[in-house]
Amino acid sequence: QSDKAGLTSNTSILKSQTDSITTKKTIGVAVDLLPPVMSAASGHFGYSGQIWYGYNKFRVRGVIAGFQMPDKLMGNDDFKDLKTTATALIVDYFLKNNFKGWWIGAGFEMWNNKITSKTDNNNHRFTNYVATAGSGYIFKVYKNFYVEPWGAVHYILNNDNVSVGTTEYKTKKFQGEVSLKLGWHF
Repeated sequence: QSDKAGLTSNTSILKSQTDSITTKKTIGVAVDLLPPVMSAASGHFGYSGQIWYGYNKFRVRGVIAGFQMPDKLMGNDDFKDLKTTATALIVDYFLKNNFKGWWIGAGFEMWNNKITSKTDNNNHRFTNYVATAGSGYIFKVYKNFYVEPWGAVHYILNNDNVSVGTTEYKTKKFQGEVSLKLGWHF
């Protein structure tokens, strides 16, 4: 009986020591699959990339993405070909060490948009300033290569819109998004 107690005690000490080894700081890169997939659905090229810096349980991400929204998802039949280039700065907090598991985050984005009116067949540009909040989960697949399902809610802060004749295109105030990222951190 005393041997079992000693073995259990040593195992818990080893586990405790292993859990205490943490990555204090790191840099990483990731690609989000939603912009290329959404753009491909409308016959166009899309991209997304992010670079990030992590310290303790915090991560700061710089994001850039370009995509074309399928016309059927725009919600306005008077316009077509909505193209967006989004840039973002987001801060995340991880519940666990080593930049894995659940995280929650918030930040700001800028969406530079170009849309074509079916009425005058001209391109019109407008910009959205966006507050965003989200959460996700990082699964380490091999060493520091990870898969990251995530979701976010976006709130449009300004009222920039496009008016052509009697028609108007305005970005919805609240928007949701879910996607999957692939990434690596060093």
